[in-house]
Amino acid sequence: MLGVIATVGMMFTYALPAPSLKRNHKSSTGLFARLFLFFLWLSYGFSNLLYVETTLFYGLGQNLCATLAAYMVYLTVLKRFGRPLPTPHRLFILVHLVTLETLTVLVHNAGDNFFLCQMLFLISTLIPIFAAALKMRQLMDQRSVGDKVLFCILSGAVAVLVLGGPLYMFVISVTSQYKSFITFGLAVIAMIIFMLGFVISFMHSLVIRLRKQIYRDPLTACKNRNYFYDVAPALVKRAESQDLQVCMLVCDIDHFKQINDKHGHLAGDKALNHFSQLLRSQLCGDDVLIRMGGEEFLILLIGYDIDKAAHWANALCRYVAAHPLNYKAHDIQLTASFGLLAMPPKADLFEIIGEADQALYQAKNQGRNQVVMFQSDTTQTLAACPLLSSNAAPASGQHVELAGVPASLQEK
Repeated sequence: MLGVIATVGMMFTYALPAPSLKRNHKSSTGLFARLFLFFLWLSYGFSNLLYVETTLFYGLGQNLCATLAAYMVYLTVLKRFGRPLPTPHRLFILVHLVTLETLTVLVHNAGDNFFLCQMLFLISTLIPIFAAALKMRQLMDQRSVGDKVLFCILSGAVAVLVLGGPLYMFVISVTSQYKSFITFGLAVIAMIIFMLGFVISFMHSLVIRLRKQIYRDPLTACKNRNYFYDVAPALVKRAESQDLQVCMLVCDIDHFKQINDKHGHLAGDKALNHFSQLLRSQLCGDDVLIRMGGEEFLILLIGYDIDKAAHWANALCRYVAAHPLNYKAHDIQLTASFGLLAMPPKADLFEIIGEADQALYQAKNQGRNQVVMFQSDTTQTLAACPLLSSNAAPASGQHVELAGVPASLQEK
């Protein structure tokens, strides 16, 4: 019966998604999980030899297989996080197993030392389980509920071995038949709980990875439009609850179509990636960079008032213009237009972006390679941002050259 349960568990591990890289250490996670089930099953089989007067084979087989099963748990945890088994650890496991079997033989030859044989069993299985719990605590993802479940299972196993093992072996007095049934039940529970924890940990990590892919632009590695719709509103609301001002900066690469037409679409992809890296290198704190589509990007500046955001946006504009893309031994000059606004309290993120786009379009119409700040009719902050043009004050919003940007670029 236990063999059937172990076989079903082994077959179930084959149904789990395999890692994308076959040579990755994670690819052997399922193997060690299956070996755990196999050695635990063998350990139970050897435990029954005690009742047919073959105590030596009982001690050698049970201690060895139970310890190997415990080490398979440790290796499963290690491979689950893509970590190799260091050579010193391999040597330690080998020495541990050889020492365990040698001591088992010596204890058996010394006479009736059932107590010592059982203590060897407890200590030998406790060492790798305790090491697995420590490694799980070190490597687990704090965001993953599955990892926390598996850690709790391993910690519970340590507690059971330390507290329940001596109680079961030396205090509870039952007939050999009932003890065999109890051992069978414990083995089944161990198989089910470990495999359940392993699967929960694996599947929840898969969910986290898929969630990252859903909100990640594959070309630039920025957040994508899905993130803007699903996550950004909560991010803005949380910032407002902490009395933090939020500014929105939308930007668009100037004359991007000409890059594609002149140098090819591969150069266009390189330009998008280069531009996103330039933007990302200037972010700080909780700033969020989102690729909205095509060559348009959006930056949420958390904790910026409009003056600070304006200064930062102008510096970013100059930074982009000063770092051309090197493609096939040629420098492709990149400039960008920016639209900036300070988000009013409790503003609808999906509606307010239209006002930022108005400022962006004005930056395009006024010659590109500049920053324009959106202002309502009642907001007068233009004087605080002398490098900005404003779509709310046409008389004062004429094009202003940006410091550090060559005049030839201003004309593009």
